[in-house]
Amino acid sequence: MGYIKKVSKEPSFIQDGLNGFSSNINNENISIDIIEVYKGHEKYCTNKVSSHIYYVLEGNGKFKINGELYDVEMGDIIEIPKNTEFIYIGKMKLLLIMSPAFQANNNVEGKNNDLYN
Repeated sequence: MGYIKKVSKEPSFIQDGLNGFSSNINNENISIDIIEVYKGHEKYCTNKVSSHIYYVLEGNGKFKINGELYDVEMGDIIEIPKNTEFIYIGKMKLLLIMSPAFQANNNVEGKNNDLYN
């Protein structure tokens, strides 16, 4: 077991608006990703099981969480509990920690991002 983990150099996932870089940690209780946002999250998201904790490493943007709009900037922490609908836009670099670890079948994808307008 290695104690030092590296984030992938190539995107682990790509959406229209962001690139995600995953780490391969040996703990099913959390997942950790770096998200490079150049536009935003393309669709509203709700996770039935996992909480999302974002830390803004660079840049700024907006999060819409349960219908409320929040301005975010470098140094902010955004905590989104499970079963909470959210979306974001901006030009930012985010650290994402999910607990329990991300599993695609727990995500509920919603309508397109209406913050692009």
